[in-house]
Amino acid sequence: MKYLKYLGVLLTSILVAQSDTNPTAGLKNLASPNSPAFVLMDIAPSNIIVPDNIQAFSIQTISAFSGNSKDGLGNNNYAVEFQPYWYVKREKMNFFKYNNLISDKPEGENVSINDYTRYNVFGDAWKKASVSLALMDGTFNVFEVPQSYVSVGARTRLLSVKTRNQIDEIKSQYTSYEQFMSSPEVIAIFANPSLSLSEINTAITSLEGYQAIVQNFEQSLQRKPFFALDVAVAYSHFMGDKSQDMDDAFGRLGFWATGDLAFYTPTIGKQSHVHVYGVFRYLRDGLNLNPDSGDLRIENATDYGAKIALELDKLSFGYEYITRDSENNNEERSIGSIRYKISEAFTINGGFGKNFRNEGSTVALFGIQWGLDFDSSVVLDPNK
Repeated sequence: MKYLKYLGVLLTSILVAQSDTNPTAGLKNLASPNSPAFVLMDIAPSNIIVPDNIQAFSIQTISAFSGNSKDGLGNNNYAVEFQPYWYVKREKMNFFKYNNLISDKPEGENVSINDYTRYNVFGDAWKKASVSLALMDGTFNVFEVPQSYVSVGARTRLLSVKTRNQIDEIKSQYTSYEQFMSSPEVIAIFANPSLSLSEINTAITSLEGYQAIVQNFEQSLQRKPFFALDVAVAYSHFMGDKSQDMDDAFGRLGFWATGDLAFYTPTIGKQSHVHVYGVFRYLRDGLNLNPDSGDLRIENATDYGAKIALELDKLSFGYEYITRDSENNNEERSIGSIRYKISEAFTINGGFGKNFRNEGSTVALFGIQWGLDFDSSVVLDPNK
């Protein structure tokens, strides 16, 4: 029996090596996250979001439903964000590397499932890094007339943690592929001498078992890590207003961390997750007017809060509550949000509730995001 097992493994390796049937899955549900440059200025529909897959390039707009700058936000608010990982030369991304599994075998040697013995919790730091730039216009509930700000920001995923069950599921995807490639159906195709290599590949990929493997592969890619910790930094600069005799000045500098506990809920939907978020942010805030001189002044502030959200395949709902402790005042943000992905390129966001500095009045924020991705796909077999 032991020899038959070794023979089966050897036969599978030969068949897999001869074929070109390496399942490939594109990354679905790519997100154009709320730009850190927008989040810094408190104009994003949601200040707490930890996207798992980020689009290579996105353009975002934010505005108030009324379109009136007296509400604190004008219509001229645009941001661009890009992810450097997709623009630089990189090795072909396989399923194990994408999920941060590490093999101890030397580079270039064939690897098997059992060779992936370690998990890199910092493996997403480069894959998830992004940089953003934003131009904003509004009163921000500070000025009497709309003023302009330019903002830059960056984010990355510092930690990503998967459970043992999640790692075992990742490995089982490749096990299913190996078993399929050594099945009687596949062996019969290889044994047909009248078929060319391309015809063999076409015949194999047309089998129902192969299609099931690809489908399970794609679904597994959408599973969120059990815990993720994102960090971000952003700076905004006041452009000045000569008509108001105001020079350009320091705007706002912020550093923050957002943690995400994601609970997979397949009973609700195939890609459904319940998220519990926590956020802590430090602000060096120059968006304050001195009541005596009318000049801008700088204060220190800290934000802390939480959010709960239900994420479905294309639709997500959430509610967030954030408290801001500053030197002269304490404020709150209490907003419900909705996010709907119309297509792989377009996403709409909405937020309704109480924002900072709104003195009890409600605000309604609306955002549109358009994104592109470049070859954002993952292959299953690490040896091809």
